[in-house]
Amino acid sequence: MKNFEIKNQNGRSMIEMLGVLAIIGVLSVGGIAGYSKAMTKYRINKTIEQITLIAGNVRTFFAPQRSYEGLNSRTIQGLQLIQKAKLVPDEMYGTFAWSEGNNSGNNNGSGSYFSSSIVNPFGGGVHIYSLGKSKADDNKAFVIKVTAISSEVCIELVTHNWTDAYSNVIAIYDGRRANILKAPLDVGEAVSKCAVFDTTNNPSYGPYYIVFVFDATYDDLINRLGSNAYF
Repeated sequence: MKNFEIKNQNGRSMIEMLGVLAIIGVLSVGGIAGYSKAMTKYRINKTIEQITLIAGNVRTFFAPQRSYEGLNSRTIQGLQLIQKAKLVPDEMYGTFAWSEGNNSGNNNGSGSYFSSSIVNPFGGGVHIYSLGKSKADDNKAFVIKVTAISSEVCIELVTHNWTDAYSNVIAIYDGRRANILKAPLDVGEAVSKCAVFDTTNNPSYGPYYIVFVFDATYDDLINRLGSNAYF
């Protein structure tokens, strides 16, 4: 009789242990999901902070010459100027590379290739350059292009109230053209425009991106470039 009681007690203990493990497992999954959500929010806020800081630095540095001529992170000389003038926080320097079809960053000589020496908190590339020549003849405007982000991040960025941080003009690249839009977008429009960021089909001309336009109005860009443009 004693042996039976011991086994019964052990049986109950095992069931209780399994129950405890199940609860721990559920809590762990919930904790991971919560952590992931918190990190995404942190990186979104960090991206907003970085864009605002860069824009302020660029405007201050180029104010004496009354144009943004020479601002171009896509060239060696332009990147050196940006580094020397400390227009971008040191934490943003890194490597982002994209090649058509595999996203490995290894260009095999065919297809399209995109790279950046400045990266955003999500690991995508950032380009900073003036709108000159065929785009805005006087170099009186500049853009900050943010690439390789999710639709969730896109929605947060384009619906954010940036106040006077930029000209309230954005462009969202949909795989063919960059659609010029007035910002901030309402949530419904943002969801529609940003859905492309989660597609499994890579565009032929580089990763999807958002362009934040500074010191150029919506009407000015439409007159110069049309509602769909390349950046």
